[in-house]
Amino acid sequence: MDNDIINKLSKFSMIMSIIGVCTLGICPAFGIMGIVVGLVFKNKGVQLNAECKKKIKISYILGAVSLVLFVVDIILAYVFLV
Repeated sequence: MDNDIINKLSKFSMIMSIIGVCTLGICPAFGIMGIVVGLVFKNKGVQLNAECKKKIKISYILGAVSLVLFVVDIILAYVFLV
């Protein structure tokens, strides 16, 4: 695979996870996109350089935080609307 594409996808993954956290988990698709890119790389056995590994690790963490925030949003909506 082309390293330029891998770098761009790693950057995309990190940006999507950051957006997921910035929106406080309102749209879980951002966090999921951040996590899925790293999982696809791992599944396909792509060799990543250190910079890409760092971006993917950050996107895993922030994607998980985004999904947790989504659950918190749902709980808060239930509490205040019911």
